[in-house]
Amino acid sequence: MKCPECQSELPDGHNFCGNCGIEFHDEEEHSPLTRTIERPLDSLPVGLIFAGRHRIIEVLGRGGMGTIYKALDTKLEEEIALKLIRPEIALDRLAIKRFHHELKTARKIIHKNIGRMYELMEEAGTHYITMEYIAGEDLSHLIKREGSLPMKKSIDVALQVSSGLAEAHSQGIVHRDIKPGNIMIDLNKNARILDFGISRSMQADGMTHQGVAIGTPEYMSPEQIEAVDIDYRSDIYSLGIVLYEMVTGKLPFRGETPLSVAVKHKNEIPKDPRELNAQIPGELGSLILKCLEKDKTVRYQSADQLWGALNRIPRDKPDS
Repeated sequence: MKCPECQSELPDGHNFCGNCGIEFHDEEEHSPLTRTIERPLDSLPVGLIFAGRHRIIEVLGRGGMGTIYKALDTKLEEEIALKLIRPEIALDRLAIKRFHHELKTARKIIHKNIGRMYELMEEAGTHYITMEYIAGEDLSHLIKREGSLPMKKSIDVALQVSSGLAEAHSQGIVHRDIKPGNIMIDLNKNARILDFGISRSMQADGMTHQGVAIGTPEYMSPEQIEAVDIDYRSDIYSLGIVLYEMVTGKLPFRGETPLSVAVKHKNEIPKDPRELNAQIPGELGSLILKCLEKDKTVRYQSADQLWGALNRIPRDKPDS
């Protein structure tokens, strides 16, 4: 509430302004108070106590949905990750309804290779998601710094991610945005899948608009490009792209625009990763290409099946 005379903020229920001293009478008759318009925030400054409990520490990253911050939950005295949802997305009631539904489902996933999701909340018109804070480095920065990763390390990361996906898939959840930026390597060298914020419960008919592509173009499956018939095998395709990038240091498909990349996912056969790195074992090269099949019925049909195939690849020496 604001004083109409000096515009000072007033506590609800007060009938006078402590700043200028003006007194108010029948609020309904005279309407002396005006309520402050609540506008969604698009950023949070470091040091701010947000929503009365979250002290903003630093920016962790920015994505299509919004900005992620490291914050201290002052009530629980523990660090969390806080995603501030972009105002234009938050204004879409159907999108918020979908996030509520999907977060409720994603909270059920408890697995050592998956970062925990907590709550979707609102503060003065601003929507945000709280989640587990994981100290470490995301796989995207690791690949940029090191180029191609050692075979053993690449396979170990893929094994852990496929294990986490198997658990999510068993509960009817498809991530739909598997990429290096959503895979954190924690301080104990464990891979942790982040951000199920745009996942889709396979049991939630009608919660996602048909014909709307969601994901990151460089890692999207052909069926994601068309936004139809998306299921668990789409995550397997995306993990295949990630594995390709880990062992070669390059993406199989690049383009000047998201559309040009999308066309390649649909129509272009990826180059054999062994042509880019001769040290890749033959079994691993074949596994990656199987993940990247355009026809999802030819890919590995489950994350468990992919995990089994990865586990059978020798990790002590390269194939000749």
